[in-house]
Amino acid sequence: MRFGVFVEIDGQPDALGLVEITTLPRGGELPAIGVYLDLVVVNHADHNRQVRLRPATEAVE
Repeated sequence: MRFGVFVEIDGQPDALGLVEITTLPRGGELPAIGVYLDLVVVNHADHNRQVRLRPATEAVE
């Protein structure tokens, strides 16, 4: 079951970014490897450097 996309964050090699599947457009393809995304930080945890992200512009249904 798909739950999201892990992303690299420019300038933060030790951070682990996650875009949850629920924040991506419904019925769309997951982003391809190597594609740059425009994302916004939703939450982060300093102790393990995890960052929750969402698309900067969300589709309106």
